[in-house]
Amino acid sequence: MAAAKVSLKLLIDKKSHQVLFAEAGKEFVDFLITILALPVGTVIRLLKKQGMVGCLQNFYESIENLSDTYLQPDQNKDSLLKPEVYFSGGVVPLQLPNVESSSTSRNFYRCNNSNSYGYSTNCISYVSANSSAICPSCQNSMSRKLNFVDPPSSINPGSSSEGGYVKGVVTYMVMDNLVVNPLSAISSITLLNNFNVKEVGNLEEKVVDLGMDEKNLESMTDPSQYLKLLNQKVVLPCKGQRVLFAEAGEDFVDFLITILALPIGTVIRLLKKQGMVGCLQNFYESIESLSDTYLQPKQNKDSLLKPKVYISGGGVVPLQLPNIESSTSRKFYRCVQGHAYVSDDRTTSCPSCTRSSITMTSELTYVDSQSGNNSGSSSEGGYVKGVVTYMVMDDLVVKPMSTISSITLLNNFNVKDVGALEEKVVDLGMEEGLKLLKASLLTKNVLTDIFLKS
Repeated sequence: MAAAKVSLKLLIDKKSHQVLFAEAGKEFVDFLITILALPVGTVIRLLKKQGMVGCLQNFYESIENLSDTYLQPDQNKDSLLKPEVYFSGGVVPLQLPNVESSSTSRNFYRCNNSNSYGYSTNCISYVSANSSAICPSCQNSMSRKLNFVDPPSSINPGSSSEGGYVKGVVTYMVMDNLVVNPLSAISSITLLNNFNVKEVGNLEEKVVDLGMDEKNLESMTDPSQYLKLLNQKVVLPCKGQRVLFAEAGEDFVDFLITILALPIGTVIRLLKKQGMVGCLQNFYESIESLSDTYLQPKQNKDSLLKPKVYISGGGVVPLQLPNIESSTSRKFYRCVQGHAYVSDDRTTSCPSCTRSSITMTSELTYVDSQSGNNSGSSSEGGYVKGVVTYMVMDDLVVKPMSTISSITLLNNFNVKDVGALEEKVVDLGMEEGLKLLKASLLTKNVLTDIFLKS
């Protein structure tokens, strides 16, 4: 279904050909907030045809081309590269194509052998977001639908919500660099002074529409992250001072895959101190500074700006990032009566229980999706298999290691004197991980920039 157009009123300085600011309704601000929730992998997919700065797109395409043989049996490429995005605002306009979203409800499932009246005690203890998941208790499919219940609001509890994230009774001022504030006539006049506007006659009003064609995620040009100490062996020419390629284990490749799952808002928060290209950081800080008065009653800034990152690869995936709310196991709850509702907050009231004071406190065990790859095999955790050494190029192209490919690569790099090559073992810790993330958004020579130029 095509997204509805969102209108903006622009104030343009005809003399300098510059947009001074725009007047926007809640729909546009809500749309910008949805961008913060998009995983890095989704952004890469959306911008592939337009071209991207940096080289994370190379890694994304490497995983696309990687044979399923190298994936852990409980993983599949679709879940890694095309994650479903849940937008808690419900009726938010999504001016982006081909985003796997669940914007109005979150669907969960439990075992077919469980119901509200006569159920298996074990079967009712499991929940999944995928209707093809297998119940660990009885091995039947988990296709009985559960409805997700949002937790109670910490802001204006009991107030009704019109949907979205910010309130619609307000007009917002959006600057050219995405700084957003509630509109104020006095602030507008001050702004004209700041722009040194002498002749009001040079100003022009223009109404524009924002639809699918006008989407532009390049304002965010950034993602970010991290690692436990990993030893990487890199090959570099002594004189040229560039990294030709690195030999890496599964932990490094798993680490790169976790970057694809990070919400853009998380990336912005991680890279704020290091500085970012683009201006989404300005919008992020605008929401930080926005009074709670302008938020919908079911929303709070922590959930918008500090989303919890779920790492599906289990506890063995290296995610050594500062101040990341991460979890290798999802926690969900049901009411003691076993009604067909689920929540991720145990203070949520069950809609079917007669007393509103009955909260959903019975903890459920989350079951990951069944993979179509090697479905009876056991998993060692993570995303890719550990029996393989991987070749990581300077621009983050990743392939299983091959001696013949290595020799061919030396020819491609026009290496005449093998004696001019040097082997070096380097450590990738949290500090280097953040540098890697930033470099992957800015340059095509990530390994060289991190390990030779730092």
